[in-house]
Amino acid sequence: MKRLLLLVLLGLSLAACGDDSPAPAPSTTTPPPQPLQLAGIWTMTETRTSVTGGECLEGTMNATVGSTVTDTLTFTQNSASLTAVSTAQANGVSCNWTGTADTDRFVLNLSFCQNNANQFGLRCANGQVRDLRIASSLLSIVRSNGSYTGTKVDTYNVVPGGGFTQVGTMTFNANVSMTK
Repeated sequence: MKRLLLLVLLGLSLAACGDDSPAPAPSTTTPPPQPLQLAGIWTMTETRTSVTGGECLEGTMNATVGSTVTDTLTFTQNSASLTAVSTAQANGVSCNWTGTADTDRFVLNLSFCQNNANQFGLRCANGQVRDLRIASSLLSIVRSNGSYTGTKVDTYNVVPGGGFTQVGTMTFNANVSMTK
């Protein structure tokens, strides 16, 4: 009986030697917000809102305000880093873009366009000929209530027809919307 009592006491003393440390607190860290997920093919509609500058071409492109063009944008994404290729549906002009995505917006800057993105042989009111050579383009889009809308600004260098010496700039502004 003494042995049995000794075994019971030993068992009770071992049970009392459990881990007395408090349970770990549940994790309260929230995962960081994720950037917009844009990878894939999108359709972008641009509606021209204004044309400014142009040296002797000033005013000659005002008739294009209100015109609409459609592009296909193919996005590749690595976290917040974006690359895209745009293709104009009307004439097949293709441009490459780089940019970044945030949780509710993204920005793309033009990297390179095919030569046919330029416009050649435009006649000024005074009879002189000018070419427009793409210099930069910025696309800024915001997602709100499931819609993607924003602005696009294209800037062209104005050069004498067939030349390369810049004599002015012309800027085209547009409102844009995108759908997948």
